[in-house]
Amino acid sequence: MAIAIPSPAPVADDLVTLDEALDFIRQSGHGVSKTTLTRWIDRYGIQVTRRGRKNKVSMSAVLRAQRDELDRLGA
Repeated sequence: MAIAIPSPAPVADDLVTLDEALDFIRQSGHGVSKTTLTRWIDRYGIQVTRRGRKNKVSMSAVLRAQRDELDRLGA
């Protein structure tokens, strides 16, 4: 049985703008600022993809970063 190796590039339909990611996170009750989201992108090496005039990130990567930050802070 072969082992599937995940692609390093995010799936196109998983990409959202930073503002869309922030709006989604705010709905969870653990909203953060754009500065904090940018720090998470740097800290967790989240890939930023330029689409037209907008920077986009993988929503699932952002949610994993949020989970890890909440664990780290003991929230």
